[in-house]
Amino acid sequence: MRFSLIALLALLAFSGCAQKGAFDLFKMDEAHERAVEQLRSGTIVMSFETKAIFSSLYLNKVDPSKYHDGEYFLVALYFDTDNRTIKNRDWETYGYSLTLNGKKAAVIESIDDKDMRRSLMPVQNNWNRYYLIRFDSTSVPSLALRLENNQTGSVELNYQKESL
Repeated sequence: MRFSLIALLALLAFSGCAQKGAFDLFKMDEAHERAVEQLRSGTIVMSFETKAIFSSLYLNKVDPSKYHDGEYFLVALYFDTDNRTIKNRDWETYGYSLTLNGKKAAVIESIDDKDMRRSLMPVQNNWNRYYLIRFDSTSVPSLALRLENNQTGSVELNYQKESL
C-alpha cells in the first residue's frame, strides 16, 4: 500500500514536468513531410537472403512545380554482392531492370553524395546508390515502379498520381 502511494505520487509529480514532447524537436518543412509520405521501400529476398533493397520517392507529389514534365522518382538502391571491387554498382551491373508500368526510363541520372536533391530521401546511408529517374508522362492514375531480375526476383512499389 505504501509503495503504490509513493509510486502514484511520483507519477503525478513527473507527469506535469514536460512542456514539450520528443517529437517537437523533429520539425520538418513541407517538402520533407511530403517526401516521407511518398517514400516506398521493398526488398528482394531469395533463400532467406536479401539480394536488393529498393526505396523510392515520387517527386511529382513532393515538388509539383519543379517535377511536372514527366514522372520523376528519386531512387535508392542497395545490392548484395560478393564482388566488392565493382566501382559502378548500378542495377544493370547486377542484371536488374527498372520500369514504370512496364516502360523503361527516359532519363537516368546518378546522384552523388553532395547533391542537395539527395537530402529529400529519408533513407540515407553510404552503401546505397541514388538516382534521379524520369519516365515519360502517363495518363494512368496508378503507377507501378518495378525493379526486376530474372534470377533473384522482383519488387514493385505502387503510387497514385494526383487526380486533376
